Amino acid sequence: MASSSLVQGLSLLDAAVEQERRARPGLNASRLADTTDIERSRVSRLTRELQSRQFLRRDDDSLFWAGTEYFRTAAVLNVAWLRESRVALRTLAAQLGVNALITVADGARGVLLRYERSADGGDRSIRAGLVTPIWCTGAGRALLWDHTPEQLVVVLDGVQFIGVGGPTAPRSVDEVGVVQERDRAEGLISATEEYDEGIDEFALPIRRGGEVIASLAVRGRHRAQGATRETRALLTRFAGELTAAADASV
Repeated sequence: MASSSLVQGLSLLDAAVEQERRARPGLNASRLADTTDIERSRVSRLTRELQSRQFLRRDDDSLFWAGTEYFRTAAVLNVAWLRESRVALRTLAAQLGVNALITVADGARGVLLRYERSADGGDRSIRAGLVTPIWCTGAGRALLWDHTPEQLVVVLDGVQFIGVGGPTAPRSVDEVGVVQERDRAEGLISATEEYDEGIDEFALPIRRGGEVIASLAVRGRHRAQGATRETRALLTRFAGELTAAADASV
């Protein structure tokens, strides 16, 4: 329930912030409910909580806007590697015709931090705060790059493998370990049809001080040949650049 509330709260905040980014009027509670597909009663409760924490503010017309705490948190997060990630994401999306993602870990889940859609605007489900399984997505498995078999057991304890993911998704901790070893040997996480049928994700970790702090991934239509040379080269280049930027901020 806590995770659900977090994701829904992030969705509401993202919807309000997106209006400001586009210089459009704010949204009231009803419009927020329509935009995020969250029940009106839940929107009322979550917006009250977000207001109490100053992540949202409501003006005299009952329209919601980003609050002072949102901007404070954004300033903290606006470190060099995240600023530079925007260029990386846009380049990947434009040159490869795919969706490009920055994801961070939350236990057995990956949380989408930033993204850039491909020019065709496909996969409209992508949004900031989107939560996906860490074990059957390229973005998620890149976050597990350094994990030993023992660490995988701890992170994936209690995970429901059956019924989640696409036709090639791992169905046990041991299977996750096998694909991790395979991909580490190849130097690239390749999750082909693991989360969604017909969709591939390729990814690499972003590090700071040697530790994985996020992942850089591209997501696009399945191709039997796997990652192209250009995909591999661009991911390697930008993951390296973002790691260097993160290390510079230590």
